[in-house]
Amino acid sequence: MFFRLSLHSQNEENPWLFEFGINSVNAEDSDKTSYRLPTLSLSRYIFKNFSVGINYSENDINVSNEDLYYYSLDGIVKYNFPSESKFLGVDTNPYLYAGYGLSNFGESDISLASKNTSYGPSFGAGIDFQISKNIALNTGISYKSLNEKNAYSNLQHVVGIKFNFGKGDSDGDGVPDKKDQCPDLPGLSELNGCPDSDGDGISDLTDQCPNSPGLNSMGGCPDSDGDGISDLTDPCPNSAGINGEPCPDSDGDGLNDNLDNCPNEAGPKSNGGCKLDDIDNDGVPNINDNCPNEAGDKEFGGCPKLPTSLSNFLNNYSEFFFDFDSYELNQNQISNIYDLSKILDQYDYIKVNIDGHASSEEKPDYNLQLSQNRSNTIKNTLIENGIQDSRLNTRAFGEHNPGYPEIPLSERKKNRRVILSINMDL
Repeated sequence: MFFRLSLHSQNEENPWLFEFGINSVNAEDSDKTSYRLPTLSLSRYIFKNFSVGINYSENDINVSNEDLYYYSLDGIVKYNFPSESKFLGVDTNPYLYAGYGLSNFGESDISLASKNTSYGPSFGAGIDFQISKNIALNTGISYKSLNEKNAYSNLQHVVGIKFNFGKGDSDGDGVPDKKDQCPDLPGLSELNGCPDSDGDGISDLTDQCPNSPGLNSMGGCPDSDGDGISDLTDPCPNSAGINGEPCPDSDGDGLNDNLDNCPNEAGPKSNGGCKLDDIDNDGVPNINDNCPNEAGDKEFGGCPKLPTSLSNFLNNYSEFFFDFDSYELNQNQISNIYDLSKILDQYDYIKVNIDGHASSEEKPDYNLQLSQNRSNTIKNTLIENGIQDSRLNTRAFGEHNPGYPEIPLSERKKNRRVILSINMDL
């Protein structure tokens, strides 16, 4: 029998195996047997758990009361079973082999042509007890069939120690360096020899978060908030966003919480997501409030609704009528426009539309220009009374928007007019 020490069987990366041990030979008609040095073996892996090699043994045996010197030299083909088991907590690896070679009974010198040298097949089996990376204890038995004169079929028991060597496995993880993608780091065979520090089944070589268990779809990184964005790139890894956003928008102002200076109070992006100041509390922020110190209406840019004085004026004097083919104002009209300018001067946020119209006696182009002249007359009069040009908007409609019938004449002449209205685009 024999013992071998090899934590890993022969393979293409560690193809060589050397054995040194002791043997005993039980031959036909032998009276006694004893264990003796040496038994030597050298083999090389070839493919699919098969290896080839040579075995050499020496011993002294007694056959028919005659002491004989014995040696044998065989070429062998060996097969290691791929599955491993344990015996008393030690990994074991069984094998079979067959060979052919010479045996000599009686001479101490090796001779291939001696009368005491015979040839025959041998068959054997054994078990390796793996006790370290490349060393195993081994026990084995073989039978050699010899039919020639001066030869004796025999059983041989071997006990030995075996050394497995070759190109090596630098990190000792059982994956040969040639196939190991991480040859200097002990790893897992299913990950081509690379480690998996976080145990997520993804090699540290490709794991973007090697120390945090994660998902393959996330490059090995976790998604703690389950929003579909890896923690590695998620600025809010513990707060789920919606609609593909990495962070929530708690106040719904369109600015994610991580960028929002006031995440629980809606505000514009221009103000960092915070509500704008509104001194008069009219719902119109100061920045947009034409009357920031006086509560008003959003419709009027944060200013009060139309003052009564202006409303009354427009109720009485929203239309200014002109003579035929004329754009001149009479004294009463000039006086009324002066009164309007005083009202507008008090409320500088109010703008006025000045719409000119004409009756249909002349050609359309002429009437359009005439209506523009009428608008300009009132505008210029207001400017003369201190109203800014930017607050006055003139429009000309010619004969196209008659407010009165063209027949009779008494109604037609009412279309020669200018209509004043408040510009609601404040």
